[in-house]
Amino acid sequence: MMNGSIANRYAKALFEEAKNQYVDQQIYEHLGVLYASMQSEPDLQISLINPRISLEKKHTLLLLASGLDPEATTLYSRFLLLLLNNHRENKLRLIIYVYRDLYRQFHQIDLVVFETAVQVDDETRSSLKQHIMQHTGRNVECITKVNPNLLGGFRLRIGDRRYDYSYLHELEKIRKQFILNGKPY
Repeated sequence: MMNGSIANRYAKALFEEAKNQYVDQQIYEHLGVLYASMQSEPDLQISLINPRISLEKKHTLLLLASGLDPEATTLYSRFLLLLLNNHRENKLRLIIYVYRDLYRQFHQIDLVVFETAVQVDDETRSSLKQHIMQHTGRNVECITKVNPNLLGGFRLRIGDRRYDYSYLHELEKIRKQFILNGKPY
């Protein structure tokens, strides 16, 4: 729990200062780019915890992975330097998660994850987003994922609510029903 509280303190401090400077959205976007970079490049996390890499190089690496000029002297840049100076780079993923969650709560944005077996087009994503916004009365940030294991249909997560209309889920329900009825499948 101690690790979570450290990340929470850093994220909350960054969010409060970002709100005060009216740059909370910019930092939200930079952290999103950084998180995506960390997901797609696992070596980035390894580089961050490597003691042989200087703080300056780590700082430059984080700025570049955030889509920023390495010479930036913004609140975001100073925050990353603070993390590195205090050896908190191993908390970065959790800090990103907490900050982005704080931002969504403050701006009343529901995170929607739409998972399908195949890629969906922009029109479908837009239509889904509009439908959810009309239904909830809140802003929506929509993330789409492709999971071929679903076979067809979709899964939808809106905040804490989950809906599973995938073929995989339906097949699993049928399998469980066979087991309950004592029939081999």
